[in-house]
Amino acid sequence: MPNANRHTDSRLNIEENVPLAPFTTLRIGGPARFLIGARTLRELQEALRFAQQVHLPFCILGGGSNLLVSDEGFPGVAIRLLMNRVTRSGGMVQVQSGFDLTALVHRTVAWGLSGLESLAGIPGTVGGAVRGNAGAYGGSIGDAVATVSVVDTATLKTVTLRRDECTFGYRASRFKGDTRLIVVGTLLALTPGDPEEIGAKVAQTLAKREAKQLSCDQSAGSFFMNPIVDDAELISQFEEDQGGRCRECRIPAGWLIDRAGLRDLRVGGAAVSHRHANYLVNTGSATAADMVQLARLVRKEVQVKLGVVLKEEVSPLGVVI
Repeated sequence: MPNANRHTDSRLNIEENVPLAPFTTLRIGGPARFLIGARTLRELQEALRFAQQVHLPFCILGGGSNLLVSDEGFPGVAIRLLMNRVTRSGGMVQVQSGFDLTALVHRTVAWGLSGLESLAGIPGTVGGAVRGNAGAYGGSIGDAVATVSVVDTATLKTVTLRRDECTFGYRASRFKGDTRLIVVGTLLALTPGDPEEIGAKVAQTLAKREAKQLSCDQSAGSFFMNPIVDDAELISQFEEDQGGRCRECRIPAGWLIDRAGLRDLRVGGAAVSHRHANYLVNTGSATAADMVQLARLVRKEVQVKLGVVLKEEVSPLGVVI
């Protein structure tokens, strides 16, 4: 790593002053005071102890696909969750947080297990997906969760929670609101089926994403959540434009941003993607400040023009959106 000094603390590889931009899909972010990769539960616990010993805050990094890091970086201990074991027993799949989500979808296809097809192509890791209850096309990972294993940072002990204790909601969970709990793994309850049929559904999901050009090109994926809209006329306009029904009165944020005439809007090196209006992209030289200013402008214009308040899906680190 450039400009990084290495330390070793028992089993840990501790690096100093490491830029976080390369660990995010936005490719934005200043340095972390310390960076530690945790490949096991024990290493995670040691990393948390290290943060306590040096009296610094910590943050958890997964795939970095839903993260906007401050240009000044993070003045604490950034811990990358690299635990990536996955095992199965019948229809039950135990997977650690660092495992790539799309890789897991393809693994379950090979095993002839159904339940994750709608998640194909969503960037990031399993831990991040559980934390944000990632989903698409009417399904979410929370639908398949049986239990979630977490580390309680107050005690450094592992706790297993049942699905009904996880408070899954639209792009939300108990873990998104309670930063004391770090997701380290999950047990998924999937349904045995024909691998060819399951694979065909995954291929259909990927084809839909490709048709909508949902690739994560120096973006955080969907920047804003799809809001619930109570304007009957706006809902009618959406349904007429899309030729389909509005699910649960939620209108895609991208449609609203496009409707407000904001596609290709730009602030510095940050821009509303011309391919998908809910993707705010780094065109190559964007700073976190550019991205924050663009997000605020988009939110303001959508509220002024359409009367809808957008809420960001992206997780900010050291910035206020």
